[in-house]
Amino acid sequence: MGPIALFDKSFLQSLNQDEAVWFDQFYIPNISPLFYVETLADLDKEMSHGRTAEQVVGEIASKTPELSGVPNVHHQELLLANLMGQHISMTKRPIVAGGRPVESGGKKGVNIDVSPEAKAFFRWQNSEYLQIEREFASTWRTRLKSMTFESSAIYVKKLGIDTQQCKNIDDAYAAANQIVSRTGKPYDLIEFIVSVFDIPREYHQLLVRGYQTANFPPLKYYAPYAAHVIKVEVFFHISVSRGFISADRPSNKIDIAYLHYLPFCYVFISGDKLHKKIAPLFLADGQRFVWGPDLKADLARLNEHFMAFPETVRDRGIFSFASKPPSEGNFLTANLWDLISTSWRTSDKNHAPLSEKTNEKLLRHIKGFTEAPTLPPEMAPASEDEIESLSLQRSIRKKRGSWYQIPKDYQED
Repeated sequence: MGPIALFDKSFLQSLNQDEAVWFDQFYIPNISPLFYVETLADLDKEMSHGRTAEQVVGEIASKTPELSGVPNVHHQELLLANLMGQHISMTKRPIVAGGRPVESGGKKGVNIDVSPEAKAFFRWQNSEYLQIEREFASTWRTRLKSMTFESSAIYVKKLGIDTQQCKNIDDAYAAANQIVSRTGKPYDLIEFIVSVFDIPREYHQLLVRGYQTANFPPLKYYAPYAAHVIKVEVFFHISVSRGFISADRPSNKIDIAYLHYLPFCYVFISGDKLHKKIAPLFLADGQRFVWGPDLKADLARLNEHFMAFPETVRDRGIFSFASKPPSEGNFLTANLWDLISTSWRTSDKNHAPLSEKTNEKLLRHIKGFTEAPTLPPEMAPASEDEIESLSLQRSIRKKRGSWYQIPKDYQED
């Protein structure tokens, strides 16, 4: 399995079907909720060159990862949970919702069904849209067009930031980092948070009381994920007020929000110039920004490499002959795999297939978990350490583009 990869719509939209297959195969895509929002918003956008919005959305949906991608929980939910005292893991792994605690064969685990987002994308591939989705698309486009940032300067001034001292984006980042690293102006900081993120009023006193009880430590220690999100937001408002980021392009607000998901990936892939400029400021050790056109070219090379395999091999499905990228040829994808570990380069290329007996035993084990009843809360695993099995269900197409994702001769029951 490759590195966990956060991507934006511009990157996926640039791929053709075959390139999308190899992105899905060699990476574990973290699908940000912003990607779904942006894609659905295209339903209400005027298309040029005679194409309908439905055609554009369907095309993006057809390229969306389905083999290994998972939708991340929305950053506002995670922000609020972290501020309320819940630990948010920031270990370059997606935060996935919808897990159902189960028990089978005396072992506890979690079963995650096909996500609502994945089901929606399958419908969108066939231009099938629910009325609520059409209404959301129209509302979102209207909201985006009306978005303005006149209050950005007011926000940062209340936090005690002298924007005139910020001469470039590096200064803006340093000022934003100082806000989450200091102990001063805690009430102004909370006011900024509840205002920017429209946090419901019933949480306001709880947030103040919890922070006050902790004696107002720096936010980066009190709620590390919330601090990351706030740092991005403060940086954005400083940059807008100083003209480093244009206030005339409302979509910049969506583009910047992708950075809220950086703690849940190893690589961030984008073809957006704003991302290329600012994302590296927020990357941690072991993370990397990847320019979308560079990876697109690499995926095209991979497609050409595997297309040279005999048809009889390709008909067995990509899992059978492309479990990892080529170690020779200086592929960008191979270099990104090295971010996780280089052991894949020296491991055996071929693994003995499971025996029929072992395969049947594994299938029974999986089926037991997926069909097991949901455990009551008091019996559910209390931590990750108690989870002995994780089942994540997917719905995939037999063939995408030129490639069989499962064997050509596979027959459904």
